[in-house]
Amino acid sequence: MRPTFLAFQTASRALSASQALIDVTGNNIANVNTNGYTRQRVDLASISNSGYTQKYTVPGATVGLGVNVTGIGQIRDPFLDARYRAQASESAQYDTLLKGLSDLEGVFDEVETQGLQAEISNFINQLQTLSQTPSSKDIALVARTAAQKVTQILNVYSKQTEQVREQQIYDLSKIVVDTDFNTLVKNIAELNTQIRNELTHGNEPNELYDQRNILVDKLSGIVNIKVTTTPEKISEDLTIENLTISIYDTKGGSSIGIVSNGLYNTLDASLDSDNKMTIEINSSFGGYNGDITTKFSGGSIKGYLDLINGEGTYAAPGENAFRGTLYYGHAIDTFAANFAKVLNDLNVDPADGTTVLPLFTDESGGTTSITAGNIRISAAWMNESTHIVTTTVNPPAGGGDNVLRMISALGSDMSFRRDPADPASPVMFEGTVNEYMTGLIGELALDVELNQNFSNTASTVLNNLYASRESMSGVALDEEGINLMAYQKSYNAAARYFTVLDEAVDKIINGMGLVGR
Repeated sequence: MRPTFLAFQTASRALSASQALIDVTGNNIANVNTNGYTRQRVDLASISNSGYTQKYTVPGATVGLGVNVTGIGQIRDPFLDARYRAQASESAQYDTLLKGLSDLEGVFDEVETQGLQAEISNFINQLQTLSQTPSSKDIALVARTAAQKVTQILNVYSKQTEQVREQQIYDLSKIVVDTDFNTLVKNIAELNTQIRNELTHGNEPNELYDQRNILVDKLSGIVNIKVTTTPEKISEDLTIENLTISIYDTKGGSSIGIVSNGLYNTLDASLDSDNKMTIEINSSFGGYNGDITTKFSGGSIKGYLDLINGEGTYAAPGENAFRGTLYYGHAIDTFAANFAKVLNDLNVDPADGTTVLPLFTDESGGTTSITAGNIRISAAWMNESTHIVTTTVNPPAGGGDNVLRMISALGSDMSFRRDPADPASPVMFEGTVNEYMTGLIGELALDVELNQNFSNTASTVLNNLYASRESMSGVALDEEGINLMAYQKSYNAAARYFTVLDEAVDKIINGMGLVGR
């Protein structure tokens, strides 16, 4: 016969377990709107009746000793977490690219504003007028003014493109890296230390887990990360998990540690001697120091690096070939340099037919380093509107044959070389000046549309993964309400079990052994 009061311990544990279930359900309901909250559950285990460990044991069939609450756990799926964070990295990358390219699209907007193509058309029209009255100084002055507008809008395009790039540089270095990334890894490392201390003292730091998961999710939007947990045995009875986070290069397969328990590594972003953005890591662990610019395969940092360093077809082997701000800056420079060279080469001194009288120069007055940012009307043309050679007939006969050549050149196909002064330089585009700008704007529109599609797709997948994760880790009021009713019944049953035991003991004490008195 078992000890009389052993069953009361079983009933007491049943009440405690039911109370814990009710309390955890109530906590879940209370946190239904709490950001980052993970649904909790009570971990229960039955207590076996191991005969040789019991003080009072009898041979034969025995029952268990009830239930024990082993802990309060969280309901999470590590696989879903990993997928969600990988997708968050991809989504943030495309969102960053889309925003930067949309800013560039605003610079080269030829529809809403009077753009470069309109000014070139106006310049050609003025040249046609000049060809009809080549001796008119007034018409020559109007043609020069039209040419000056072309140079001015090229200056504006160059300046605004550089401003877009400077904005990306500031956002990456001062906000994303200095503020967001470095703060996040520091806070995650501090939470790791707090969680470790709580676990060491036997506590369940579920709320700290939630805080850390929120920060890790934010970090996944900045860089492509890999989260790893490894067990560490503290004592014979206690094993805890240590969390480490690495920047994971999906292309190269390499990992660079950024958080390891209470340690963390920070990043620095700066421009190098070639005006390219570089990211360096400052290691407090792992031994990896220096430039890691090429190690980013996702996240907003990758998007910013593509926008800032991307040179497209102007990139050397091994450099960033994305069509970013440098590419569009180089493209408009190529246009300005070739545009100036074509017209300069046609404006020759009719006295000898070979001496070039430049119409366009850079800020210093030279013609070999003309860019969209420094192109100017030459000082000679500014001083005298008739500096433009209207005819190459020697002696001058008052004709407009040379102006007609200029008009023909601007309307004909030409080779836009990277360096127009070098005949062996690569040809970047073949076509007219208007076709060049149309093609450039079309490229930018396609880049925006492509990244818009990528962004929409990535966002849809991210939302689906979020919904899947919430269906497991989030709080559903209907489900919690059903659980609450079930746990209330189990609590009432455990209380009823107490009543039955009390009646049985009362019968044993007060109702047995009375026969024969």
